[in-house]
Amino acid sequence: MIARMWETKITAGQLDEFCAWVKNDAWPQFVAADGFDGGEAYRSDEQDRAVIVTRWVDSDALAAGNAWFDLGAERFCARGPDAWQFAPVDLG
Repeated sequence: MIARMWETKITAGQLDEFCAWVKNDAWPQFVAADGFDGGEAYRSDEQDRAVIVTRWVDSDALAAGNAWFDLGAERFCARGPDAWQFAPVDLG
């Protein structure tokens, strides 16, 4: 499993619109993608920031899922996003 964390500052006044876009346009495409294994979206109203965490079964699924940014997220971004991939830590 691979987790991907995507974070950016959203243009002032567009956080609600961005979150609606994630919910109604981007997220359904994640859910339909092969190898998608869940995730979450977070917002910070005080800082106009958004974080999207997605989980993928393997690196091939993650690579295919990375195309979501091309769906239009850039129109909401006040700066370029940052993204990181993480592997789980065995805590057992």
